[in-house]
Amino acid sequence: MRHRIVKNAALTAVAAVALLLWASPTLAGQKMTWKEVSRLSQVHKMQAPDAEDHLLGIYEHKGVALFPDGRAAAMLSMGRFDVYDREGGRRKHDGYAKISFADGSAIFFKCQGTETFKDGSKLPWVTGTGTFMKGIGRYKGIKGTLTYEGGYVTGLDKNDQGGDAVLTYQAEYTLEKQGAGKI
Repeated sequence: MRHRIVKNAALTAVAAVALLLWASPTLAGQKMTWKEVSRLSQVHKMQAPDAEDHLLGIYEHKGVALFPDGRAAAMLSMGRFDVYDREGGRRKHDGYAKISFADGSAIFFKCQGTETFKDGSKLPWVTGTGTFMKGIGRYKGIKGTLTYEGGYVTGLDKNDQGGDAVLTYQAEYTLEKQGAGKI
């Protein structure tokens, strides 16, 4: 009888630990990096009233996200900008992005950053930070932050065509376990 009680207590303890691990809301923090290669697909600019080179507007970039393990995904980002179109001028942007994978999974994040002119370049260098908003599929329940930096490799011509960019992202995130909290 005593053997059965000890055995049942041990099984109960193992079951309790398994239940706690299963119901835990998040997985351990993970890291993810990717490279965005995109082109400015839409831009609408307006001149602000304070200076000829002060521009306000909205943008859309379309391209791909390339991951170190060889995966690729479609990437769409859009937002607004407030820039002085001169070297050394204040250049800010904020917006939203979506990374769409072939299996239907997706990641959504918001971002904000600045543009500067690096090493005498006439093309902007972009830096910023972001926060994951939601995920679909294998990224459901994503939470975390990211940083990004990179630059434009082409500028806009007189017809506002061009604007190719290459940016590198580094993210730290957690995922909710599927079924967490359901008993």
